[in-house]
Amino acid sequence: MYKKLILTVLISFLVIFNSCLGLSMDIQMNKDGSGRVEMEYRISHMLENLGAFDGNESMPPIPLSKEDWKKTVERSPGLKLVSHSSKNDKQDTVINIVLDFKNEEALLSFLDPIGEKVSLKRKDNSGTLEIIIIDSPLSLDEDDMGLTQLLLDGYNFSFSFRALGNSVLVITDGSGNSIQTPPSSASVLAGRKVSFKTEMSDIFNFDKGLGLRVIW
Repeated sequence: MYKKLILTVLISFLVIFNSCLGLSMDIQMNKDGSGRVEMEYRISHMLENLGAFDGNESMPPIPLSKEDWKKTVERSPGLKLVSHSSKNDKQDTVINIVLDFKNEEALLSFLDPIGEKVSLKRKDNSGTLEIIIIDSPLSLDEDDMGLTQLLLDGYNFSFSFRALGNSVLVITDGSGNSIQTPPSSASVLAGRKVSFKTEMSDIFNFDKGLGLRVIW
């Protein structure tokens, strides 16, 4: 039962990969709406094995191999796989990906295929990108929350964005309302490159959810 809970917890706040434990993403946006995504994500070997247990075969697959990524890109017009590499350590599978996107529609289809958690409005060299990481906290009892935070210990969520000019990063709740920058996070809120980094376990401390808004 707890195996299912862990996967449900992770699905609730990860925008792209439904079962990874660590995620670092950098988006570079050009004036014409094209750009590049550089990403590293870490998947616990234990969590990989959980996907085959307790009826979890219906969970969305996670692209791991280069062939998996080629298939993912083929389903998304405007995306190009530039590079793929992977390695294994004792704890995780670590995947590094570089993707080029032709326009903002291609970026949106990659970040949020369902169209529920990411929005992007752009005109010339200005625009707004909004990402909802988790829209509302899960109702977990004390034991489940403790186990979840133990599993996530040592994993981080990191996001950065660059455009041609300066950008502003606003930290929001799950409804898009501005909130104070959490003291446990590391943020650059204005400049040529804006960024946000927090421990995965800390995401559950946002009692109204968590989102990011980039304005450039």
